[in-house]
Amino acid sequence: MAESGRDYMTIGEVVEHFADTYPDLTISKVRFLEDEGLVSPERTGGGYRKFHPADVTRIELALRLQRDHFMPLAVIREKLKEIDKGRIPPELQPSVARAEAVQLPLETAETVLVAKASDTLGLPTTFIRELAEFGLVVLSQGDHGEEIAGADIAIAHACWDLRKFGLEPRHLRMYETFAEREATFFSQALSPSFRHRTPEVRQRLIETLNELTELTGALKRSMLHRALARAFDDVM
Repeated sequence: MAESGRDYMTIGEVVEHFADTYPDLTISKVRFLEDEGLVSPERTGGGYRKFHPADVTRIELALRLQRDHFMPLAVIREKLKEIDKGRIPPELQPSVARAEAVQLPLETAETVLVAKASDTLGLPTTFIRELAEFGLVVLSQGDHGEEIAGADIAIAHACWDLRKFGLEPRHLRMYETFAEREATFFSQALSPSFRHRTPEVRQRLIETLNELTELTGALKRSMLHRALARAFDDVM
């Protein structure tokens, strides 16, 4: 916390302030957020950063959007611009949990350099490569090195969070297999009805896929709960 008598924090105090909520935050990460234009702290005559309350709030919003919504920095930057204009992005508005909307084509999602995954995503580069080795994410060669697509960033974060339960990438390959099978099934079932590539047909396809993923997601959760009840019948 800031010392008594001043209305700003040093960069070290900012990291300490978020230690409980964002334990992976480091001084270098705060500097990186500044380099990316997400926060612009005032400087002292000697060049030291002065993080006022508005700067600290801005950092918290950026970290929350990255952690909870797996957004790349370019998207977070646009969300912060919305806030600057007085508009609250939907992701920061109170709401009930809902399925992520399907977005097509996925190829338009922003990419992140694997070499910068630690600073940009808070994930070790070695972990990203391990996910790629087991086919859980796809890496492509960009102009400045290997990149991970925005569509795979949420997958990478989910896989990282599962490590606390002892689940490593090698254990998660089955989920990729399930997803591919389900996508193939949807494609076979829907393709005859969506042959014409017009904007109207495209919009109907997206709406249909959103509804299908929501309904089948609920079905899978119910079936899993039933199976878990059977598997742990002697414990519960």
